[in-house]
Amino acid sequence: MLVERVEWVIMPDPATAASALQSGEIDWWENPISDLVPLLRKNRNVAVDIADPLGNIGAFRMNHLYPPFNDVRARRAVLMAMSQEDYMRAIVGDDDKLWKPLPGFFTPGTPLYTEEGGEILKGPRDLDGAKKLLAQSRYAGEPVTCLVAQDQPITKAQGDITADLLKRLGMNVDFAAIDWGTVGARRAVKTPPGQGGWQMFHTWHSGADCVNPAVAIGVRASGDKAWFGWPDAPEVEAQVSAWYEAKSLDEEKAAIRRLNKAALEAVVFAPTGFFLSYQAWRKNVSGVVKGPLPFFWGVGKAA
Repeated sequence: MLVERVEWVIMPDPATAASALQSGEIDWWENPISDLVPLLRKNRNVAVDIADPLGNIGAFRMNHLYPPFNDVRARRAVLMAMSQEDYMRAIVGDDDKLWKPLPGFFTPGTPLYTEEGGEILKGPRDLDGAKKLLAQSRYAGEPVTCLVAQDQPITKAQGDITADLLKRLGMNVDFAAIDWGTVGARRAVKTPPGQGGWQMFHTWHSGADCVNPAVAIGVRASGDKAWFGWPDAPEVEAQVSAWYEAKSLDEEKAAIRRLNKAALEAVVFAPTGFFLSYQAWRKNVSGVVKGPLPFFWGVGKAA
């Protein structure tokens, strides 16, 4: 017999979720943290696997409307100093098979992947050079409001790394430890920081959403029409148009190389790296497939 009823349960604490899965209180865990995967694998009633081979792209977005990040030099200073390895290890732990550096905006292993223009994210990190560039941007010590959702392990991990990074750059950090629902509402606010606005928030994109510019909304730079942070970079948009107009895969790839370079020069957002994540489920659940989110069609549970 198959049980067809599905109930979605939110358990912000990973240890609680792991215990519930092992005891059978829940049947399927969307995103177990990697530190708990060895424990789950010891349970003969639990299956664990990579959730989606296209993975995820970590990100934090800077508000292009207000200081300091309305100055590209401040945004580039952050890229010069940030370590993608720090971000990725905070998310996935010590398993090197779960992450890779990402000097760009498109999904590794897909036809349009490119590292064109990615030198700023490669090689040793240049904290001193970043401090000099930040000084040129005339950053005056104002607090940088950083929105960090504490109920999502991915955003919490990234936020902790960013707070440390900004402090090492000499910035004052207004660390807003909130929940994901509040981030979702507040990131749409365009009022100045200090009046309900913000300067930075953390998120991630599924690899499926970053295979080309038609779905990669995060890399678009059309000002008020762009995603949160509202980057305005005409050269990026010109290359998006060139991609749409391309008549061959070679022309598509050429346009994407130019787009990636322009988007990094403008720092549309900060990619923190590419990572894979797990999902876990009780072995009496069938029909679980790989993808960027849980698909319930065809899933059943033996009574």
